[in-house]
Amino acid sequence: MLSKKIILILLSYFVFLHTANSQLNSSHKFFESFHPARIFSVEISTTFGIGKSQNTFLFFDTQYSLWQRPQQFLTLKTGGGVGFMRNNFGKLVSFGMPLQLVYAIGKKGHFFESSMGCRFVLGYSLAEGFQVVPFIMPTIGYRYQIPKEVFFNFYGSVQYHPNLGFSPLIGVGVGYDY
Repeated sequence: MLSKKIILILLSYFVFLHTANSQLNSSHKFFESFHPARIFSVEISTTFGIGKSQNTFLFFDTQYSLWQRPQQFLTLKTGGGVGFMRNNFGKLVSFGMPLQLVYAIGKKGHFFESSMGCRFVLGYSLAEGFQVVPFIMPTIGYRYQIPKEVFFNFYGSVQYHPNLGFSPLIGVGVGYDY
């Protein structure tokens, strides 16, 4: 019984992929004009000293295209960065890595974006030593993206850690596609 359900789910998945791939039309002007395969960006995010988990980070990110339509797309965002944290673990000099799925919808370079993911942060303080601080981060924001020229995004988020609670976060990123 379970194997039949798994086979049905896999079959449905492959039918969906075939349908999605057959609907892609790379000659469509919005497809070529506004959806690059990869984006490199430099991003700064901060909590502005609000909440129990205060931090400021500078990230170097890459977004990889996973799925595209003429006016919407899905990307995987990952990278690395350095920052400073102040929370229950003390003052930490940190290395962080975001891992997020970003969905964007819009047209003519202007997109509303929403993402869900996390940040894994490795911090060090003289008092506490090394600490691993993972955060869950849903975000919403605005993206301006023109191929071979510019990428800009602005987002708001509420980061969450089980021991530190919720903290508001604002981020800005600039970059280019390649």
